[in-house]
Order: sequence, then structure tokens, then C-alpha cells
Amino acid sequence: MATTGEFQAIHAIYQTILEKELKHSLPLPAAIQEILGKTGATSEPVASVAEQWLALLDLAVSPHWMRNYIHERGAEDAALRGLIRFLVSKKVHSQDDRDKVDWLTTYLFRKREEQKRRPTSWPKADVEEILDGFESPMLSRYAEDLLMEVPALLDEVKFFENFSQVTDSRIIQRARDLKNQFGDEFFNPDVLAAIVNYNLIFGDRFHTLLKPTMEKVREFARGSEEGRSPSDEQILQSDYRLASDALRHLGEIGRKETIGQGAGQAGGPNSQPMTPEQQLKQLGIDVEQEALYLRNRSEELTMRLRSTATMNSIPNSFAPLMLTDWEAGAFRTLFPDSEQSFRADFARGICRTITIIYRIYEEIPSYLEKKGSEYLWKRHYDSLVYLLYEGRNQKETLAQLSAASDKRGLPEKAKQLQATLQKLDTSLGKVAELF
Repeated sequence: MATTGEFQAIHAIYQTILEKELKHSLPLPAAIQEILGKTGATSEPVASVAEQWLALLDLAVSPHWMRNYIHERGAEDAALRGLIRFLVSKKVHSQDDRDKVDWLTTYLFRKREEQKRRPTSWPKADVEEILDGFESPMLSRYAEDLLMEVPALLDEVKFFENFSQVTDSRIIQRARDLKNQFGDEFFNPDVLAAIVNYNLIFGDRFHTLLKPTMEKVREFARGSEEGRSPSDEQILQSDYRLASDALRHLGEIGRKETIGQGAGQAGGPNSQPMTPEQQLKQLGIDVEQEALYLRNRSEELTMRLRSTATMNSIPNSFAPLMLTDWEAGAFRTLFPDSEQSFRADFARGICRTITIIYRIYEEIPSYLEKKGSEYLWKRHYDSLVYLLYEGRNQKETLAQLSAASDKRGLPEKAKQLQATLQKLDTSLGKVAELF
């Protein structure tokens, strides 16, 4: 049962989170206001109605909102302990309860590591101290068998040498599936101690491998020259600078000191430069899956625009994607794959460009929503890196089409391609700002 002090601390967190999301104050029952107004005897237990009120607030607070709040504002050790105790004490547990306790206990021990400046040893005694007063029945044989799989995961983690091995192994999803299999025994001190130990060790390795990858992406994303005017000539020049070497060497971790500064030296006399796909895979990006997402969205947009002849705006969760007549028309004009002509290349180039922009508009909100989580943001981050790569290649394609239009005596087509190219350039700039 929560004490008055724990109730006040937990309630302050939940109330702040919900009022931020609701954009108005939270009406409080008189009994709750009375408890919140107490200044003494904070160690006495609260009435059951107070815990029921907390359970109602907890139901409304998602794990993502809680993580964001604590990342932004921090939380005292006592408040974190109180939150963990409250969640573990609930009579009926949900998936969100397991996610919250998983993250809160790991955050608490990580914070203690930073304060003490030394790694956490086996944390069972500390977990038992947090859950002092709780009954801890013996684990079932099933749970004991599941626990034996945790050391095997940790052994696997120790052999990871680059980030692509993390994603290829699917270890994040496998660990999550394993945690879910414990059911309510997840909250047993023996299980929680093993989970916290795994999270801390895996988290250290994850961020160690991720750091050089993110730094190279960040350097690449910032590699464009700021303050350029949107004239056709400068767009073409900037496209050349951005596309020349930057991403072709992005994945060669440890082989280049900087991005976009030339080809550099190979690792040995017989070494061969990696293909763009290999470089992205080295960053842990599932190129085939990302290409499938792009292809599926192109087919979806084609169907939507052909079925509604007047549609010139595509709604999404980021911002409405406004289409010009030639952009919408490109989706509505069907050319067989076998046709090799300027008009077919024009339509395909416009369609692919708009699809890339649409996918960017899809992924930015998802990335921003989940970037406060431990690992969930990575899938959307990968998508944005892939789209940044594809978008810059597509800029080169549109520039070539624009030049071909001028040679054919089609200045209006050239202007249309440049206008769509500028729209793509603006969207890529939004992605680059995130890194």
C-alpha cells in the first residue's frame, strides 16, 4: 500500500503529464485534494480510494508519456521507487505495467550508476529493498527455465562488433518476447534483477555500437551548405555536392575519418568499396524492407489519386502534402514498365519523388513520438536515414531529367521538375534537422 508521501510524489507526476496532454487542469475529488494537502505524517498509508484514483490516472498515462516526462524533468530516487512499488502492487497487471516497471527500474539503476560512477553489481538485493514488504512466492518451473535464457542473450551481446549485428540478430524483439512470457512473475525480485542486469549490459553495448553510426549519419545530414538560394543553378550545384561521395562512404565505419571529404584510403590493397546497399546495411538498416515500404506507398498513392480525380492534397499526421497538377497527373498516367520514353521517365521520376516525401511525412511524427523510448525509435530513425539516402539520389535523377528537358526544348517540363526537386529538398532538410 502506498504511503501519503509516495502518493503525493506519484500523483504530481501523473497530474503534470495528463494536464500537459489534456491542455487543461485535472479536476480532483475532495478526498484526493485532502491527501495532497497533508504536510506531515507522510509515511502513513493512504486509503484504498487513493490507490484506486492512482490506478485510474495510471491507466491514462502511457509508457511513452512517462518516459518523456522523466527524461525531460528527471525524478528523485524516492519518486521512482514509489512508482515501481505502486505498479508492482497492482492486483491486475497489463502490458503497459510491465513496460513501465522494466523502464523505471533500469532508469533508476542507471541513474545510481552515474551518481556512484561505477557499474551496478548483481542488483537482486537492491530490488528486494525496493520491494520490501511485498510477498515473493517461489518462481514456477516455467519461469526458472525462462530465466536460463537471459545469460544466453548476454553471451550473444558480448560478441556484437557492429550495429548491423544487433539488428540482424533481432535480439531486441527476442528479449522483449522473453520478458512478456514471464507474465506476472516478471515482477518477482529474481526476474526483475535479471532483467535490470540484462538491460544495463545490453544498453551499454547498444549505445557503444550505435554512437559511431549516429555520428556519421549526423555528419552526413549536416553536410549540406546552409543559406543557399533556391535558384535552379544552385539547386543543381548543391545536389552535386551532397550526392558526390557522402552517402557512398557512410557505412564504412572505421575506414573514413569524415564524410563527404573524398574517397579516402581503402583498408588494404585488395579491398573493394562497399555498395550503397552494403553501407546502409552496415548501419543496421533493412534496405529490402525499406524499399518495400516505398513501393507499397507508391502503389497506394497511385490508387488513391486515380480513384479521386479532384484530389490534390494527401493528408497525413505531419502536414498535408499539396500536389501540383503535374505531380497528381503523374500518378494518374499509366505507363507500362517496358516503355522507355521521356514522358514515362518524367512520370516515374515525379511519382518516386512524391512517394519519398510522403514517407518522410509518415516517419517524422513516429520518430518524434518514440525518440524518448529506449529502442522503439530506431526503426523510424533507420527509415529516415534510408529516405535521406534515396531522396538525395532522387534529386540527382530529377536534375538529370531537368537538363534533358532543356535539351529537348521543353522548358516548362524543366521548371516543373525543378519545382518538385525544391519540394524534395525542403523535405530532406526537415530530416537533416532531426540528426
